[in-house]
Amino acid sequence: MNGSQLDSHQKGFGMIEVLIAVLVLAIGLLGMAALQTNGIKMTTGALSRTQAVLLTEDIIERARANRQNLSSYSVSSSTPPTCDPPYTYPDPDSTNSVASEDVAEWRNSVACLLPAGDSSVLINSNVMTVTVNWRARSGETSDGSVTVEAEI
Repeated sequence: MNGSQLDSHQKGFGMIEVLIAVLVLAIGLLGMAALQTNGIKMTTGALSRTQAVLLTEDIIERARANRQNLSSYSVSSSTPPTCDPPYTYPDPDSTNSVASEDVAEWRNSVACLLPAGDSSVLINSNVMTVTVNWRARSGETSDGSVTVEAEI
């Protein structure tokens, strides 16, 4: 076989290799895009859960600092709070108790940091049960809820 005969049998073979390589690359890129989308969904869900856990710890620590008024930290979830971003603390001369201000500020934080955030705090003797619920953010698959129980 001489060189000219070899060339005539090889025509078009390079094009098939290129098409297969492009196909493999396209499948790989689609897989990477799917992984990225899934990663964003998981990150969004983790953000909501982390915010909820931090919020439950916040109200528990506020109640620990004000143990003598522990019963004042009880909150029902009958009326979901609304978000008030420019939330301001009342004047020091206010007639509101520390506990009622703690609860008001905390419920505002729940409403502002979690989508459709709602919360409840149950006090049973010296055991505090805090539940925080929220609606799924875009990308999340289901609504979330965190319940923490602590002995004060």
